[in-house]
Amino acid sequence: MADKKTVKEKGSSLQYVHIAVSIILMFGFVYLPPFSTVTPVGMRLLGIFLGVIYGYSTCDIIWPSLVAIIAFGLSGYPANMAAGVTSMMGSSLVFQVITQYFTAGAIVIYGVGRWFVRKTLSQKVFMGRPLLYTWCFMFVFMWSCIVLETIPMFLLLYGIWNDIADSCDYEKDSTFRYYGFGGILVSLLLGVSMMPYKSWQLGLATSWANVTGVKINLGQMLCCTSIIGTIVITAYVFLGAKLFQVDFSAMKAFDVNKLGEESKILRPRAKRIMAVYFVTVLLSLYAGTFSGTALTNFIEKTLTVSGLFCLCTAILLIIPGGEKDGKPAIIFNDIKHSDAAVSWPVIFMCAVTIPLASALTTEATGILPWLSDVFTPVFAGRSPIFIMILTIVLMVFLTNVGSNIALGNAMIPVISPFILASGVNPMFFGCALVYAANIGIFLPGSSAPASIFHGRSEIPNVKLRNKATMLGIGLHTLVSCVVWTLAFLITN
Repeated sequence: MADKKTVKEKGSSLQYVHIAVSIILMFGFVYLPPFSTVTPVGMRLLGIFLGVIYGYSTCDIIWPSLVAIIAFGLSGYPANMAAGVTSMMGSSLVFQVITQYFTAGAIVIYGVGRWFVRKTLSQKVFMGRPLLYTWCFMFVFMWSCIVLETIPMFLLLYGIWNDIADSCDYEKDSTFRYYGFGGILVSLLLGVSMMPYKSWQLGLATSWANVTGVKINLGQMLCCTSIIGTIVITAYVFLGAKLFQVDFSAMKAFDVNKLGEESKILRPRAKRIMAVYFVTVLLSLYAGTFSGTALTNFIEKTLTVSGLFCLCTAILLIIPGGEKDGKPAIIFNDIKHSDAAVSWPVIFMCAVTIPLASALTTEATGILPWLSDVFTPVFAGRSPIFIMILTIVLMVFLTNVGSNIALGNAMIPVISPFILASGVNPMFFGCALVYAANIGIFLPGSSAPASIFHGRSEIPNVKLRNKATMLGIGLHTLVSCVVWTLAFLITN
């Protein structure tokens, strides 16, 4: 008994050390002398970013986020505290995540997950083949993310994977959940950048074309990215199962009849939620595909995607649920206390880390010129193959510590002169850069999907989360280096 008490006291003392380190980084890092082109503002923001990531990794989510908001407001980068709070908690991304959480969470709460589990696991082709089921699950949804909005897909699929785990009686915090959540994260991000025809990926591809004079061929890029995605997902499913030592016996022997009669059909409420939800997704898809139309201009410039999903949620809170209970499709009291519907750790992570990562790459910090000074000599005089491989490795690393579009745009003028000077076709180098810039998953601030992943209460163990992300990053980097290099050699 005394030994247990001593261990608990030591753990409590160590926790206070972690708290102190996190706060010292946020407020004390600025007192270190600036280096190279990095400004005092850059030192402040760098300290806040390091402090909040340390706090997330060793302590909690909520209080490091609140302290980071205070530090950000006092940093001198936003004009004042009010501006700092607004840029974080008042960002359109946070608003979008909240409204999408309501709808995607409601879909799971009202039985879609259990219906999906029964419908898919009862198929003969998957009976007794859990690895095949997992591979198909991730492969199909990777392709869906070429056209569908990623954040609502992440929220929906995490909820469904939890339903699979719960239905098969996997324990909370089991390796099955980390393995599946990590696979969903990797597969959806592989899918969203297979063709850079929308969002920031299009912006990065356009910047490449403007600098090099060569546009990215979407068809040729899709051929390569589909190969990369298929190999990476296949390797993740089989190697990840061994790495996490996942016990598939429960899933292999699972009897779908355990889910009950109610899982055989979709409730009217769930059907209405899914109908409105997917109409909203299709509208966002239309806006991202057909530029210049009146509807696209209204959605993108006036309503915005955040407003579109807000409208979706509002409609579902108004229209009847169809179950003759006099209640709307989404009953707010059903979802407000559920982690499946709204996860405040995820919301705070998105609110804090994304603006911080973006701020670090602004002109005021002086960090991008420092990166340019560091990497320009590395590319000088190198062969095209060396430049290709180094481009992929650097972009994967940089996008996991900062803003993908900012750092991608910063690296284009560093890399492109050496590629153009070699006389080779620069197209595949641009493809490799854009695709590598998308796999920001190691730190919560690497991307919005990374913030959602690291903030999920179902996977609290940092080491296991990092194991999943490092496996995905390693596989993506290795396979990308091989495929893009071969594509370059074949075409040149």
